Amino acid sequence: MKRYFNLIRKSIQIQLEYRMSFFISILSMGLYYIVQFSIVGFTVMKFHDLNGWKIEEIAFLYSFVLVAQGINTMIFGPLVRFDEVIRKGEWDYLLTRPMKPLVTLLCMQFDPSAVVHFFLGIGFFFYAASQMGLELDFWKMLIVLQVWVGGAMVMASIRIIIASVAFYAVSIESLVHFFVYSSKEFILYPINIYKNPIPFVLTFIFPIAFINYYPSHIFLHKENLFFDGLRYFSFPVGLVLFVISLYLFRLGGRSYHSTGT
Repeated sequence: MKRYFNLIRKSIQIQLEYRMSFFISILSMGLYYIVQFSIVGFTVMKFHDLNGWKIEEIAFLYSFVLVAQGINTMIFGPLVRFDEVIRKGEWDYLLTRPMKPLVTLLCMQFDPSAVVHFFLGIGFFFYAASQMGLELDFWKMLIVLQVWVGGAMVMASIRIIIASVAFYAVSIESLVHFFVYSSKEFILYPINIYKNPIPFVLTFIFPIAFINYYPSHIFLHKENLFFDGLRYFSFPVGLVLFVISLYLFRLGGRSYHSTGT
């Protein structure tokens, strides 16, 4: 554990060498998410609501995405560029290190700017909760923490699975763009505004709806899609996907052959 935290500390120190660039990236990231939600908000306000969802309820959904994204990016951020690690031969170097290569990679390229996602998400969460008059006692906050961790595991699993493809295909930029980044656009809105088969796909095939839509029903009085029990599946789905993703990554590692660079 000491070696783990030392690597993270050194990674942060390296990034802080260019303080102005670091703080500009944080500011631009914060502005990006504020503008993104503003666009969503203007859309909702124009129609007064989206299939029964009001602006503060959309903000509630948005908060779950941001918090999960923050946790995920802080820990698993380097995986979006994993194909570069393979192409440049850096994975060969990591295989010779005393720690597990995946852990070493995550420590060496720790992204502290992802904290912006996390704190913005918390801000959106408590703002939306106050606007809706939600009472958040100790037990409900435990549920919230479980949902955040479950959502983060769903996002992390997607990154790990896509990264594992790099062991075979080397270049995975298009997969990262669609599955890691663009796919989140679907859950900025409640998935019941879409026609089938999209809600089915986002629930049972590519289950990113468990990041925010289904767990939000624990707190909001909304009619659920498919069956009500899905509201409690965020953490179990995240855990199962995470275990599967690690298995697929390990399987890909066994098939790895150096690129020779």
